[in-house]
Amino acid sequence: MERRLLEAGRKGNIHELHELISSNELILEEMDLEESGHTPLHVACVAGHSDFVRELLKRMPKLAEKVNASGLSPLHIAATQGNVEIAREFLTVGSHLCSAKGRERRIPLHYAAIKGELDVMKLLLFASPESIEETTALEETALHLAVKNNRFDAVVVLVDHLKQQRKEQVINRKDHKGNTALHLAAAGKNFEVVNFLLRGHAVESEVVEVNALNERGLTPLDVSTLSRREAGDREIREILVRAGARHGRGSRPVSAVDDNDIEGGNSHQSAREEPFKDAPRSLPCSQSKGSKAENESFGDIRNALLVVAALIASATYQSVLQPPKIIEVNQNKSNDPNSGRSLTEYYGGGLVYGLFLGGNTLGFVVSVQMIICLTRDIPFRTKLPLKLPLRLSLVAMVLTYFCFTLSLLFSTMGKKSTSRKFLRLLPLMISFHLLLTQRWLAVAINFFLEQLIQFPLLGNMYDLEDKDSENKDRTHGC
Repeated sequence: MERRLLEAGRKGNIHELHELISSNELILEEMDLEESGHTPLHVACVAGHSDFVRELLKRMPKLAEKVNASGLSPLHIAATQGNVEIAREFLTVGSHLCSAKGRERRIPLHYAAIKGELDVMKLLLFASPESIEETTALEETALHLAVKNNRFDAVVVLVDHLKQQRKEQVINRKDHKGNTALHLAAAGKNFEVVNFLLRGHAVESEVVEVNALNERGLTPLDVSTLSRREAGDREIREILVRAGARHGRGSRPVSAVDDNDIEGGNSHQSAREEPFKDAPRSLPCSQSKGSKAENESFGDIRNALLVVAALIASATYQSVLQPPKIIEVNQNKSNDPNSGRSLTEYYGGGLVYGLFLGGNTLGFVVSVQMIICLTRDIPFRTKLPLKLPLRLSLVAMVLTYFCFTLSLLFSTMGKKSTSRKFLRLLPLMISFHLLLTQRWLAVAINFFLEQLIQFPLLGNMYDLEDKDSENKDRTHGC
């Protein structure tokens, strides 16, 4: 008879239900005592028979609280499937069903957020506004689950509800690993969510804790930088930085959020239920290949720039150690290659010295700054602090450069020079001037390059064309 009752629920046969109850008035009570917890109400919810659900609830509302072996109540199933009509029938029994705990202590709102069922979410939030603060066994809120499963529309619904209820601080709630919803969005490269939370579209930007630390001491900016590189990384980091994001104390070259944190929820299914599939962890084949090629290309470019910067630094440094000399062929009859006069001695003035030293110092300082910038974010996975010796060696090289520059001044400039005091300070003046004006110099160079693009010959010669379209083309098809 129990099998006939389950079959009636699967078909939605109300007439069969009445006949079974008339033949055994206690059949529903007996079903309630079953250890499996799988009732005709569960089966009818899976099949979507709202009339059968309504009739069964009239006979025995208590069945709505039963949880099956998969940790699902009938309302969990209705929320998962997005069946608003059936969910509304259960809420007539009582709003307490919205807080029914299933597997991993998930409530119906959690499953609706995972699946992105907006209408059911709104219905559950209206019936039980406080359910948005409920957390799972992993201390995840519905907002965490929506972000992890890339349900942007669900995020919007949840944030709007928090704003209406004046509970915006729930946005900063942390899961068992200390990650906020913003951590998960940054790690999952979810541009829409990051932009929505930090650009003040729904809540004030200062409400979201942009520098919250997880258990590893990492901020959302850290997890965005350290996790695998994908399309949209730059835009996400720009939004974070503009919102005041900083790096945390635990920054290191590992992802702060495990791959499992970016997946969807665990699968829960019964014999007739649709499985709760996890959100995709990886990009499509073409996008993965494109990201890998982009990372390799970036590494090659950085290595090439390091080589060029080192060569420029070496050449300019050598120019101070051995300033250029002029060999006077008519006056010097010997074959000694070391005989001759320095450039300033030959032309005899501070102008030539100023031009030579100015250009040489400019090239030297720029190349040193390039080396510092290009090695700043390189992860050193050794126990020895390699960055400190590198910085010290660069500082020592800069100091010796200026020492040799001053010695060059004293050895080549006569005592009667009226500009000696000015020329002594010239190397330092050039360096500080460069540091103060480097932002404007970058703007000027960018403007100059944009003008060059207008001329096809020069643009092709210097490879100034925009490559964004080519990158997009690579993402179509494996």
